[in-house]
Amino acid sequence: MTAPLVSVAMATRNGALYLREQLDSIYAQTWPHLEVVVTDDASTDGTPEILDEYARERGLRWEANPTPLGLVRNFERAISLCRGDLIALSDQDDVWKPHKIATLIERIGDHTLIYGNIQEYIDLDGERKVEAAFEPIFRFARAHGSGRPTRYLLAESWVVSHSVMFRRELVSHALPIPPHQPYHDAWLALVASKLGGIVYLDERLQVYRRHRASLTWAEPEERVRQGGLGRALLDGSFRESWRRRCEAESARLRDALELPLLDDGDRRFVGDLLAYYASGLAPGRRWRAFRAGLRVAPYFSTAWGNGRHRRLPLRALLGGL
Repeated sequence: MTAPLVSVAMATRNGALYLREQLDSIYAQTWPHLEVVVTDDASTDGTPEILDEYARERGLRWEANPTPLGLVRNFERAISLCRGDLIALSDQDDVWKPHKIATLIERIGDHTLIYGNIQEYIDLDGERKVEAAFEPIFRFARAHGSGRPTRYLLAESWVVSHSVMFRRELVSHALPIPPHQPYHDAWLALVASKLGGIVYLDERLQVYRRHRASLTWAEPEERVRQGGLGRALLDGSFRESWRRRCEAESARLRDALELPLLDDGDRRFVGDLLAYYASGLAPGRRWRAFRAGLRVAPYFSTAWGNGRHRRLPLRALLGGL
């Protein structure tokens, strides 16, 4: 039987600093049947020149977006250009271990999507480390992250893009990604859970990079609101943050309701989530939101680790406090 072609879909944006190292790690894979497909989102550094070089020398295929699309749409376009039986997602600044693709192919089984552990990272000094703070997420993934965990994924997603590979069948069901989905990986995992399911592989097959040019980077002092929780409560910013989250989550969930693959139980669960997030969209105590929060709270274990997810219904009751 012919070995399947694997497409590596990469979305770039001003990634010249680390792009070569990532591309070299992809082309060093032990799996021989690969194509690399890149869409570039209006880079202004040397990214296009690097892509041209790898196109000439390694057969990389790439296209420039006519106008900037943003992260989700950029990945969506890269995926749409892939020709492989399997598609793996790649960031522009990570490093893949040589056996990554071969291992994912070996372990995907009959599932639509496979994803893995992303705890290993390269710090600002270039040293490889393991992020202990992510461990509760992967304890949760070991317990609930394989099979058809649709309602867990409707509540929140713990599937991270650069660890993902999926079957081509997913593309026709998941694209185009609805407009209010903040993360392409979360949407892909949700849809896959209603097809052949997803599977968590508890292995570190790639190393992500922390650096100040990353889209997810935040300076340490920016991660803590100046003045602390007390000031946030007094000036109303804590409640305002909750309101913005409720708006965004409600829009995301309304998108999900349009997914034909959801069954009646999934739709009732989305209704509970929408009732819960309604607590941030109107003043006063929200008893319906509190009751809905009691029903959905166990599905938020990754975000509310160490049992703190039990506070979720109370937050709805108090309107975000």
